[in-house]
Amino acid sequence: MLVAHQRLAEIFHENLKGPLSEELAIELQHCLHENAKYCWDYNTLNNQLIQARSTHDTNWEMDLLVKMDWLRRSGRLVKGY
Repeated sequence: MLVAHQRLAEIFHENLKGPLSEELAIELQHCLHENAKYCWDYNTLNNQLIQARSTHDTNWEMDLLVKMDWLRRSGRLVKGY
């Protein structure tokens, strides 16, 4: 789980108490942006992984698995991607 995901949960619970302040609304948009980027990057790698497996390209598959693991842990793609 990324820090942005934890913060999204915190802001969600703040919003249950009432309308968000302007500062929290801006932070919410930032977290949503980070989440969307993370999802896009993860799905891109996952689609490539499906292609690598369907073509039995084990070198590509292993490279993608390393990139996906890095993305899961850091929230960022490996440089050079």
